[in-house]
Amino acid sequence: MFRVHCNKCSRRRDIEPAIPFQLTRCHHIICGPCLTACAAEKKCPICGRPLQSIAISRDMPISVANYFQDPAKFLQLYRKISKFQSEQRSSDNLHFWRREQRYDDLQLKLDGYTKMEAQLNQQTKVEKKRIAELREYIAYHERPAVDSLDGSLSSSEYIAAGGHSRGRPQTPSDHATTDNTLSDDLVESFCLDSETDFVTKKSKHHPMSTSMRNSGSQSQDFQM
Repeated sequence: MFRVHCNKCSRRRDIEPAIPFQLTRCHHIICGPCLTACAAEKKCPICGRPLQSIAISRDMPISVANYFQDPAKFLQLYRKISKFQSEQRSSDNLHFWRREQRYDDLQLKLDGYTKMEAQLNQQTKVEKKRIAELREYIAYHERPAVDSLDGSLSSSEYIAAGGHSRGRPQTPSDHATTDNTLSDDLVESFCLDSETDFVTKKSKHHPMSTSMRNSGSQSQDFQM
């Protein structure tokens, strides 16, 4: 790369290989004789900074030996590092974009599940009311009846025995008040409809978007 020489007296190492040369902390090369001459001052003979040096040899630390290497080798290494880091940034950006797309899909499904939860809560409320009516109807028929023929129990005695003076409750229906029980097939259909709606939203500027929305609305099996 260059001829190693003393920056003070220009003595060359290739001509006098027996003379030791040292590299100072301030990046100057000093030969042994010049270094001995300025040892008392403990200052670099070139710049006057505090003298700290290391012998130039094959045993130098890698951080010092790199100053004597071909810069083209480091340029190739830096290019590889730059390419590697650029690919990693591109990969991270791609995964971030995919997560954003996945977020939109999940948000649409969450909206659908929220509507389904509200419907189930409403249906549960109706079924609880129906159960209460059934319990009242059963309790009415389990109470001791008034014997209207022989008058064995008076009205007061009937009430005291656990009877009820009110009229007979209305007979509950023998089937559920609603037919909106969500089976597994219906839930799966709901999820598919949600995904169809999401695709429709993404293609709202497409000429076929109107027909896709119409077909998606007809495929729903229950009221949202």
